[in-house]
Amino acid sequence: MPQIKWRGKDVDALEIRFKSVHEEWSQYDLEDGSTIRMKLVVTEIFRVEGEYDPENNPVYVIKSGNMAVVKSPDDLKRK
Repeated sequence: MPQIKWRGKDVDALEIRFKSVHEEWSQYDLEDGSTIRMKLVVTEIFRVEGEYDPENNPVYVIKSGNMAVVKSPDDLKRK
């Protein structure tokens, strides 16, 4: 069983397999005419053994990254 960092300590955790069902993009229109689209992409999920939240659900640690796409007007692009 792998160990991960949780609350500043190494704890036993079980890696949980998952499938992406829906990933939403957020869009930001900037005042300079650019548009930035971003989404969070989950890469790994672990269940912390023997730990539960206040509603008695198991605790999960989620590793993720951000994906960003920028579209800018031609006058802002490098020539």
